Amino acid sequence: MILNEREFNRWIKSAKHTLESAKVDKDNGFYNWACFKAQQAAEIATKAYFYGIGEPKTGHSISYLLQLIPNTSLDLINKAKYLDKMYIPTRYPNAWSSETPDFYYTLSEAEQAINYAKDIINFIEERWKLLKSV
Repeated sequence: MILNEREFNRWIKSAKHTLESAKVDKDNGFYNWACFKAQQAAEIATKAYFYGIGEPKTGHSISYLLQLIPNTSLDLINKAKYLDKMYIPTRYPNAWSSETPDFYYTLSEAEQAINYAKDIINFIEERWKLLKSV
């Protein structure tokens, strides 16, 4: 397998930058946006793996994509499922019967989403190191 380190690094850098933006939103009370950006950070990181191995993937389900990576734990896939649920309702008022998305998200959810995204980014970076050492 030929690895594309440049492409992996480009995507993982974007994932980390997005996660930093999620932290800023969390710290400023924009919890729905922090949750969405945490989802995006994890999705971008997961796609970094596939771009790095030359097999880009589409779609927004982090849990589905992680299942395609060998030795991904069920615990991590479940964290990804939590983040998958942050993709649409964090942004669109019509996902809710009343109010706007910012009404429904809490500091606790934003913190959890950010922590789960960190776990996924760390996993992807560890998998990448393993691939490079083979």
